[in-house]
Amino acid sequence: MSKKTVGSKYEYELSNKLGSGAFAEVYKGKNKMTGEVVAIKVIKRTLLEKYGDEILNQIHQEINILQKLMLSMRKTLCPFINKIYECLETTNNIYIVLEYCNQGTLLDKIKKQRKLPEDEALFVFFQLVQALDFICDNNIAHRDIKPENVFIKDGIYKLGDFGFAGQKSLYNTHLGTYPYMAPEFFNSSSYDGNQVDIWALGLLLHEILFGEIYYIGNSQYEVSQKILNKQYTLGAQHKCCKEIQDLLPKMVEKDKTKRITAKQILELPIFQKFKNDSRYLNIEAQERQFWELFLKNENNQTEEDLKKASKDEEEKQKKEEKEKQMLAQEKLQNEKQQKRDQICKAISQNIEIINEMRDGMKIIIKLCEFLKENFNEVCRYDIFYILKQGYNQYHHLKEKLDACKILTKEDHIKFENFDNEVWDQFYLDQNVQSLIGDIECERNQIRKEYISQFNQLNNRTSKEYNNYLLEFQSVGGLDIDVGIPEKLFLEQMASTINVLNCELTIQSDNKIQQLIKKAIIWIFAVAQFSDLVSGRKVDIQKFLRCIENDQVDEMKKCLYSN
Repeated sequence: MSKKTVGSKYEYELSNKLGSGAFAEVYKGKNKMTGEVVAIKVIKRTLLEKYGDEILNQIHQEINILQKLMLSMRKTLCPFINKIYECLETTNNIYIVLEYCNQGTLLDKIKKQRKLPEDEALFVFFQLVQALDFICDNNIAHRDIKPENVFIKDGIYKLGDFGFAGQKSLYNTHLGTYPYMAPEFFNSSSYDGNQVDIWALGLLLHEILFGEIYYIGNSQYEVSQKILNKQYTLGAQHKCCKEIQDLLPKMVEKDKTKRITAKQILELPIFQKFKNDSRYLNIEAQERQFWELFLKNENNQTEEDLKKASKDEEEKQKKEEKEKQMLAQEKLQNEKQQKRDQICKAISQNIEIINEMRDGMKIIIKLCEFLKENFNEVCRYDIFYILKQGYNQYHHLKEKLDACKILTKEDHIKFENFDNEVWDQFYLDQNVQSLIGDIECERNQIRKEYISQFNQLNNRTSKEYNNYLLEFQSVGGLDIDVGIPEKLFLEQMASTINVLNCELTIQSDNKIQQLIKKAIIWIFAVAQFSDLVSGRKVDIQKFLRCIENDQVDEMKKCLYSN
C-alpha cells in the first residue's frame, strides 16, 4: 500500500480514502507522534486552476475561520465543532488536517433510522445549538447547516464543513442547500448569517424528530416558493412535547427579526436537564483532557510521553480492529445488507405496481380518445363521464402518495404486506419522487381535458337539449375529485353498451363491426373502473397490448371471470 507523509507529523495510505469532491480527497490518516487518528483533506492545486482565485480564497477563508475557532476553543471549551489541527501547503497540494469523526454524519444516521427518539433528538440538538452559539460569539456564520455537515465522533455531534462560512455582520451572497435556506435568501438583498443558521437548525430538528424534510419539491424553484409562501406548522402527525411545539415555530419564523437566538434557546427549561446529564458531563471531561494533551504536545512534551501515547493508541487500534473482525459483527453487517437489498427490491416492486395502476388508468383515458375518434356523436356524454372517473382514479392515487399513506391490496391486488420500514424508505426514494411528479402532470392534463369537454357539452346542451341542461350541470358541476356517482355511471355505461349492441346487429361493414365490438368490451371493462385499476377484473398489461394491436377477440379473454 502506498504511504504518503504530510509534514513531519502526519501520514496516510491511499487505500484509506474516506471521500472525494470536485477538487479534494479526504483520507484517514495518523499523527505519527501521538498515534491519534486524523482526517487529512488533500486539495490538488491543478484542479483549482479552472476555478480561478475565487475558490482558492474561499478555501483560505475556511481555514482561517477554523483556525480562529480553534484558538477560541482554548479559552472556551466547545466539543461540538469539528477541529482543525494543522494546514500545510506545498507546490502541488494543500493539506488540511482535521479531527477524525469515526461515526460518519448525521445524514448517515437519518438514512438508517429515519428519525430519532425525542430525547435523543433533543440531546443532539442541544449539542448543535451550543456549536451555533459558540460561532455566533465569534462573529461567524456557517450558512450551510444540514445533516451531512454534522459529523459524529464517539457519540458527540460536531458542526463541520465551513466551506460556506463567513465572518461579518451582513451577507449578500446567496448560497446553501435549498430545503434549509431561509426566506431572506430569496426576498432580501442582504441577510444576517446567524439568523439563517437558526432557521436551518430548526428544520434539521424537525427532520430528526419527524423523519421528513419540511420544505421539499420537484425543483429548486418549487422549494423556494414553498419557503416563501408556506407557513411552518405542526400537524397531528407531528407528535412531540409542548416545549418543542413552542420552540420550532420560533426558529422556522419567516420574520427574521422575530426569530429566536441560540442563547435564548439554551436558556429554555427543557435543555437544563442536559447540563447535568452524565453523557454531557463526560463529553466536557473528554474535551478538557483533549486540550490538556494537545497543549502539552504543542509545548514539546517529552519523548517518553509521546511513546506512551503512541503505544496506548496502537493498543486501542488493535482492539478495535479485532472487534471488527469478529464473526458476530460480520454477521450483523450481512444482515443489514440483506435488509437494505430487501427494501430496495420491495421499493422497485412497489413502483412497478403503481405503474401498472397508471396503465389501468390509461386504459380509461384511452377509451375516451377511442370513442371521440370513432363514436363521438353517440358517446359525447359517455366520454365526459369516463374522463371524470379516470381523473378521480389519478386523484385518489396522487393524494395517497402525497400524504405518504401506505398502499394496500384494496388499492391494487398485487400489493404485498410490506412493513413500515419499506414505506418509510419508499417515500424518500428519488425515483418515487419523480414518479409522483409524473402522476401529477398526467392528472393535470386530464383535468384540462375534462374542463374542455365540459364546456363543449355545456354549450351543446344549452343549445340543443335545454331541458336537460340543469341535470347535466348538476352532474358535471360536482367536485371533479369525487367522480360521477357509481349508480349513474353504471347506468350510462349499460345504456351505451345496449345502443352499440343494437348497432352491431344492423351493421354489415366488417371494419365497423370490429370497432363496435372493441368499444363494447372496452366500455364493459371501464364500467368497473375500480376493479380495472386494481387488476382484479382485467389483465391490465395484456389488455393494453390487445388495444394497441386491435386484437378484439383477445381483449375479451383479458377479462377475469372472478
